[in-house]
Amino acid sequence: MECKSALLVLSISVIALPACGGAPGPPQTMRGRYLGQMPPGMTPELFAPGVVSTGANELNAAFTPDGNELYFTRSIDGRETLMTTRQVEGVWAPPAIAGFSGTFTDVDPYITRDGRRLYFSSTRPVEGGSEAKDADLWYLERQAGGDWGEPVHLGGPNTEGKDDYYTSLSDDGSLYFSIFDSNSAADIYRARAEDGGFGPPERVEGGISTGALEHDPFVAPDDSYLIFTSDRPGGYGSADLYISFADPDGSWTEPVNMGESINSAHYEFCAMLSQDGKYLFFTSRNNIYWVDAKVIEGLRPAAAPRGDGKTPC
Repeated sequence: MECKSALLVLSISVIALPACGGAPGPPQTMRGRYLGQMPPGMTPELFAPGVVSTGANELNAAFTPDGNELYFTRSIDGRETLMTTRQVEGVWAPPAIAGFSGTFTDVDPYITRDGRRLYFSSTRPVEGGSEAKDADLWYLERQAGGDWGEPVHLGGPNTEGKDDYYTSLSDDGSLYFSIFDSNSAADIYRARAEDGGFGPPERVEGGISTGALEHDPFVAPDDSYLIFTSDRPGGYGSADLYISFADPDGSWTEPVNMGESINSAHYEFCAMLSQDGKYLFFTSRNNIYWVDAKVIEGLRPAAAPRGDGKTPC
């Protein structure tokens, strides 16, 4: 069974706007950080058009800490698949299906700040057999030789009979993710670090989870802010990116819409800060966009604490 919530988001964006970015062009020689792309300013720009953003339904953007690998999701023949590209001797290879993906529905890559783990969501079976009916959280461990190990089911925080998506880690080891009860009900949860793993998931309150569709949380590694997607009333389109900042007492401020410079009449989701803290990536119009992360500071309340957003997990 396909990941129903991921497909819902993609179908909304397809209906909202024909795919932009066009088909992949001729092979390009890509060199330098971020696939050699010119860094964006305060207005979001399409990331690596024709190479990463091709109009084939792409989402997510997760770089390794050294900046030499990128993982993202692409819909191939109606199935979400994890793609990767690497920079070798200064040249980026064309994106290809990641070695551990391509058989089941795989989405939402997230790489820890130390580069040792890659989290993702998948419908692969836990103990063999047929494809799972709901998506769970999985991870890979980086091996001594530099390759990734075999996928490992995260266990604990995963729910039974519900879709678990989009991991993000704070500096205290807490895992944030979203749980979909149905195509129209999703909330954001946190599982605290506990005995080398994670405790039971707790619903994030403080105006974050409201009963509307809330998902795809990205928490700053220093816990200073939380960005997520919601279709709550008052937005600019199908669903928008919202941000909440941490109060000195550790609670979350009332979320604010990230504004029309980020959001549009379409579906904005999959927010992810680059490992160096300089750029915010997100998905809109079936493609991946990026923007200068200074847009976050422009939304920060004067009383909210400031952090560098880059504290290692």
